[in-house]
Amino acid sequence: MNVVVEYYAWIVAFLSVYFLIFALTNAFWLWIYSKKARIFQGPKVSVCIPARNEEKNIEGCIRSFMAQSYENYEVLVLNDNSEDGTADILGSLEKEFPGKLRVFNGKPLEEGWTGKIFAMNQLIQHADGEYLLFSDADTIHGKDSIAFAVTNLTVHNADMLSGYIKEKLVTFGERITIPLMFMLTGFVLPMFLNRITPFPFTSVAIGQYIMIKKNVFEAVGGYESMKNLISEDVFLARLVKKRGYKTIFTDCKRAATCRMYTGYGESVNGITKNIFSFLSNNTAIILAAIFGVSCFLLLPFPLFIGALIANITVGGWITTITVLLGINVLLMFIVWVLVSGSQHLPFSTPFLYPVLFGNLVYMATLSYIRTVSGKGYVWKGRVVH
Repeated sequence: MNVVVEYYAWIVAFLSVYFLIFALTNAFWLWIYSKKARIFQGPKVSVCIPARNEEKNIEGCIRSFMAQSYENYEVLVLNDNSEDGTADILGSLEKEFPGKLRVFNGKPLEEGWTGKIFAMNQLIQHADGEYLLFSDADTIHGKDSIAFAVTNLTVHNADMLSGYIKEKLVTFGERITIPLMFMLTGFVLPMFLNRITPFPFTSVAIGQYIMIKKNVFEAVGGYESMKNLISEDVFLARLVKKRGYKTIFTDCKRAATCRMYTGYGESVNGITKNIFSFLSNNTAIILAAIFGVSCFLLLPFPLFIGALIANITVGGWITTITVLLGINVLLMFIVWVLVSGSQHLPFSTPFLYPVLFGNLVYMATLSYIRTVSGKGYVWKGRVVH
């Protein structure tokens, strides 16, 4: 039994070294790969924003886009059958910014489409720009937001750009949920692979901030090819990469900020609906992921505490197993320090990493159950699956 446990301890120790290496390289990669805005004149950009029940957020988002340093752009907003004051606010803003802001009323949701994708598909039909910038209604953009995206697409000769914007975490529930978004590009997936390999799985995207060349978007089939997906942002990046185009993932914290969710319940619901979809609704993959996170990311911490207490209690030497588990705990803490520093997360995040992993297991399990059972998730007043 001790041999098995020691073998396991060696595995988790080596895994923590792997994660540390790529936490370092990915943070460095984002730092050197993300260029400051320096192109302020160029091709026309169409900013596309879907808005459903966004009366608390939409004005701040639109006003931030009305103060951009980039010169050649338009802002298109679709009121997606909102049931609050969104339509009235958009109407007033359109009068205040004639010519720069265009507002459209969305059609009733058609069968076979998810709400956001159906709204975005309608917006694209009105876009005149060579570049499309997709953003959410709850984002606030710095004055160089558009210029940043255009600069990085141009400098890297890319066809599609995305990246993490600055996330505001207010409640404890948000702090043990939202940081999980940064795992993949933080320390799991080596980000340089996206540049040097043709594999679609190396491409990722965040729907809060995506810029893509319009002709490329149309060439890969647009939203028609993903109309029933929840994680359409990731699928779009993979599709663009699969078709031979170039995608890049950059540090977009200076471009925009967002408080994505308010409180634990909304955070869990918002992220849970994307997990199974992100894994292509593949049962084998999500079950393997739940097992892997549980055994190799979550379990080492309580095992280390238990082993340490046992060693101290019997008054003996600290065993090899305890040392190896301790290495895992220490290195995973450092990994989260690096991720937190890179993404400007709260100081408490590294100390909460076992809770984060436990929460991830819970959300992945919930995502699988709610999807295969057909219950889905209520989001923006609609049920999505």
